[in-house]
Amino acid sequence: MEYIVSKNGRIMTHTPSLKAVQEEIDLMEKIRQEYLDDLERASICDGLFVCRPAGEWIEREKQRPDPVELWKTLWHEHEVSCLFADSNMGKSIYAVQIAEHVARRGMKVLYFDFELAAKQFQMRYSDPATGNAYRFSPNLLRVEFGDTKMPPTVAGMVERIEMAARETDSRILIIDNLTWICNNSEQGDAAGELMQALVTLKRSMGLSILCLAHTPKRAATSPLTQNSLAGSKRIANFMDSMFAIGRDMTCQPQGRYVKQIKVRSAECLYGDEHVIRYRLEREGEMLKFVENGYGREADLLLAGDDERSDRDRRIAEMARQGMTQRQIADEVGVSKSLVAKIMLKNGPGLSPEAA
Repeated sequence: MEYIVSKNGRIMTHTPSLKAVQEEIDLMEKIRQEYLDDLERASICDGLFVCRPAGEWIEREKQRPDPVELWKTLWHEHEVSCLFADSNMGKSIYAVQIAEHVARRGMKVLYFDFELAAKQFQMRYSDPATGNAYRFSPNLLRVEFGDTKMPPTVAGMVERIEMAARETDSRILIIDNLTWICNNSEQGDAAGELMQALVTLKRSMGLSILCLAHTPKRAATSPLTQNSLAGSKRIANFMDSMFAIGRDMTCQPQGRYVKQIKVRSAECLYGDEHVIRYRLEREGEMLKFVENGYGREADLLLAGDDERSDRDRRIAEMARQGMTQRQIADEVGVSKSLVAKIMLKNGPGLSPEAA
């Protein structure tokens, strides 16, 4: 029996015909049978694997929306991503900036802050002159350790992260940083166990996870690669995407750049020829990365005095030999604009026009 509200507000009863009831039952049975048939056709090995024709996978996935960009093309929805850098490069500052950006778009973000104490976090996001604090989006939830002991195992720690995500109904997680989940994350076996647990959590709950990590000590002249990440091989293999922060030595002391290291869901837009340049600045109550154009990574890296002098001498000699700026840039491995600057610095006889 169905209840219907008429136009004059009276509640009336209506009994559907046996034919209508049977049609609805038949429809539900058809849906159930299609589901069972699909499950029987697709699942093997007690549900551990799912097997379908390649074309069927494509047709099924075409019905689902493409992953949403959470931060530029660096991190997408439903990805486990990694942001890594050396100490004191501003990883946490950049990660909080990303978290606030996502939260302002209406998505709930759970930020596991295992680095800063609550007071340190408050001071970082307060204006020293006025004492006013930055007003974060209510969708950004910060998490830190309570008074209880840390779980002794990686599995136990990941289980607590899952509980927090479920209790807050959050699907965007940022973990600052991996070492606090697994203090042996730089070692192969421990890193593999940790990443397997996070990938399983991502798939079971439909999460998007950004993990922060450190780089071991590296030469300032070296470009950022997957090998720059501590525990790189076992961690990088599980990551859907990776990006890193380096120091822009042409804009000291606050110069930074961000380079895209690994990408699966989009085109690599910010590789070594087109990194994003930043200045680390305070804007009112917010300490943040302020975009400063783009550049070529090789031009932004620190070169020692001897190495820089040798490079400049090589460029000057090639210019005297009549090579063009482009030829010199390709030979030395720097940009054409840097070649032009060095030629100008070395005197009128080496002006860009002469080359």
